[in-house]
Amino acid sequence: MRHYLTWSTLLGVLLAACTVPAPAPSEGQLRVVATTTQVGEAARAVGGDLITLTVLLSPGAEAHEFEITPPAAAAIEDADLILKSGAGLESWLDAALATIGGADRVRDMSAGIELRAPADAATASEVDPHYWLSVPNAIGMLENVRDALGAASPGDADAFESAAASYVARLRDADAQIRRLIAEIPPDRRGIVTNHDALGYFLAEYGLRFVGSVFPSLDVSAEPNPGQLADLADTIRREGVTAIFSESAVNPRLARAIAHETGARVVADPLYTDSLGPQGSGADTLDGMLLHDAHVIHDALIGP
Repeated sequence: MRHYLTWSTLLGVLLAACTVPAPAPSEGQLRVVATTTQVGEAARAVGGDLITLTVLLSPGAEAHEFEITPPAAAAIEDADLILKSGAGLESWLDAALATIGGADRVRDMSAGIELRAPADAATASEVDPHYWLSVPNAIGMLENVRDALGAASPGDADAFESAAASYVARLRDADAQIRRLIAEIPPDRRGIVTNHDALGYFLAEYGLRFVGSVFPSLDVSAEPNPGQLADLADTIRREGVTAIFSESAVNPRLARAIAHETGARVVADPLYTDSLGPQGSGADTLDGMLLHDAHVIHDALIGP
């Protein structure tokens, strides 16, 4: 049974500041909430006009630090289906559901995907939640969305299947393009330094090598200490790294400081890792995001 709260009474003064979209539902449409931009894009592509979709995170938002707002809580409360990225990314959702209720309506889009341990894993159970950063895993996420929507609305399952198949074809084409781009990078230039350790799935899938990250963890809320930064600078010099990749959802301040100290450069065009790009950026779809990142890496590592 759902537990309805009077959010307008409790926190109504914050409504004007919330960026969560509030689409008007149509009769008979499945009301779906997606947590991240990646899951939201998959749900939008598969569900189309057959669902009413609310995406909690906006492009460029840092998924680890999201805070539930009253409109987000209201959307979660009213949803028929809640699609989360999973793999431990949305601890804030678990906390909200403890108050709002509705955990039985949540589906985990990381189900069945082989998850990697991050470089700084403190426990055997810790996993990297950025699994969508390879085409095979993005396809797995898309198929999980398809299956969740089909189970919730069986009469529309064939339409969801058809839409998902079209998107899978696009992703497979992107995969072929990415492999061609990375193959052009000489093996001795394939070392990658990023703002934080978010590219592990991409690197493993496409034959790149992780050298280090400015934030030595998956969470960028805690800054690295001076010793960690000094170690990274030494590694960059030793490995001959010439480019540090920034990310759209992470402040590049520390990356610029490391670049200044080592003689490397911060690549101007950021990678998209935690979030898709804004509408019109070319990185606002799953295939577009992955191709964008591949082109940025290719162009930075292939040059002088």
